[in-house]
Order: sequence, then structure tokens, then C-alpha cells
Amino acid sequence: MWFDYGLCSIHEDYVKEYLAYYYNKAAANGKEVVVTYKHHDLAPSAGLLDYELGQARDLTWHEWITDSTVDNQGAWGYVKTAGYRSVDWLVDNLVDRVSKNGYLLLNVGPKADGTIPEEAKKGLLGMGEWLKVNGEAIYGTSPWVMAGEGPTRLERSGGFNEEDAPYTAQDIRFTVKGDALYATVLDWPGEKLVMTTFRAPEEGTADVGVRHDDDPYYQLYESEIVSVTMLGDDKPLKWKLEKQGLVVRMPEKKPCEHAFVVKIVRKKPY
Repeated sequence: MWFDYGLCSIHEDYVKEYLAYYYNKAAANGKEVVVTYKHHDLAPSAGLLDYELGQARDLTWHEWITDSTVDNQGAWGYVKTAGYRSVDWLVDNLVDRVSKNGYLLLNVGPKADGTIPEEAKKGLLGMGEWLKVNGEAIYGTSPWVMAGEGPTRLERSGGFNEEDAPYTAQDIRFTVKGDALYATVLDWPGEKLVMTTFRAPEEGTADVGVRHDDDPYYQLYESEIVSVTMLGDDKPLKWKLEKQGLVVRMPEKKPCEHAFVVKIVRKKPY
């Protein structure tokens, strides 16, 4: 069950009482419910923060959702003159949201007779084809300690901040599940991929971890890495951990048409 607090007018004095009643009733009835809100009207984690036609700029510790739409006019119904987002745009923005602890609620405006416009259908089916190959990097994953790397970044967090700037082969987004770290490259990098986030430890140091400075990165030992593969190809990829980053040789053939997922399996810490 879904309840959008932003659509109702509730006096602030009653919000806590209302939410407590709603959540307690849901638990008593064995129901899983979600309350969304906008503009920080609730305390983080009291509900799901909603960015309309927008998204977070950086990784957040609280979960959030964005209600977006397949057309390029932000229309919530069918608009005859509207254009439609490309599959590449839809996939890239899905990946970006998930890497930052976000969810995507995607709207499709049907025509008056209930049919879905062909261009909208193309976008949805294209996302489905991508998820058949790469869904492992999306479903059931969690954000990593960094959302990603690369030059393409939003100017701000919040609603109505979606941009049309294309993501590049230097734009990479991270998710994790179990012992696997997924690095989704938002365009084909060519023969090799260099992930500057991962670097070999500096000589003379035994410390491994995140560096918080103007050039954040994560130190890794080569002995930590069990395997490096690409979803949809699954053959071992040649890789080397260097000072500049983790260098990975790409497969000869692309396994899909859009974003490409490098799966890094690490040893268990025990």
C-alpha cells in the first residue's frame, strides 16, 4: 500500500500521531506500507523522501524515490506533442538513482482508449531487455561507500532537476550485493576501462580503506579480488590494479546495448 503525504493536508501537530497509527495498524494487519513525502516535511526515514522529476546529487544515508515519466515534458498523462526519453537515458538514470540509495517510480501516460503509446512502449521494453542481462546489479542491491565516479554530475539535489546531458564512458556507478561489487559503466569504454576509484595501496602502508580528500578513492589489494567479469558475458576479464586505478580489459563483444556492468567479486573478510 502506498500513501503520499504530499497529497494531503494534515496539521503538523497530528503528523506524528497519524504516522504512528498508520504504521502500527499496518504491522498489526501484516501489511507492508510506504509513506512518501516532499520538501523534508517529515524526519528522514519516517517515510520515503520523494523528488518529483528529480534525484539526489550524491549518495544519501536515507532512502528516497523519484517519480519521473517516460516522456520529455514531465507530463503525467498522454500529451500528443510530447517526445519520449531514449532507452539509454532511462537506463542510465535508473542506475544513477539506485547507486545513490534511490528508487525509480516511472510514469506512463496512456491514450484515451487505454493503449500505451508506441514510443513509451519502446522505452519500457528496452529497459526490460537491459534488466534481463544486468538486473543482478539492480535488484536486491545496496549502495556502496561511494555512488560512483566520472565527470557528469547534477548541479543540485531535489525535484525538477533532471538533465539531458549524456553520461560518458568515464561515468561509473556502484552497487553491492553479498561479496559482489557492481560497477556499471554508462557508456562503452572501448578496449579497456580504468576505474580511478580503486587503487593499489601506497608503498610502505598497510592501511586499506576510503580516502576522504579532494580526490576520494578506495584502496584495494590484488589478493582481495577473486574475479572480474561482465554481466551478460561472464568470461573472466583481464585486470590489473595500478596506482591510477583498476584497469580492466573489456570483452570483444558488447553484451547489451546500453550501460555495461563489471562484476568484481571480493574475498570474504573472514
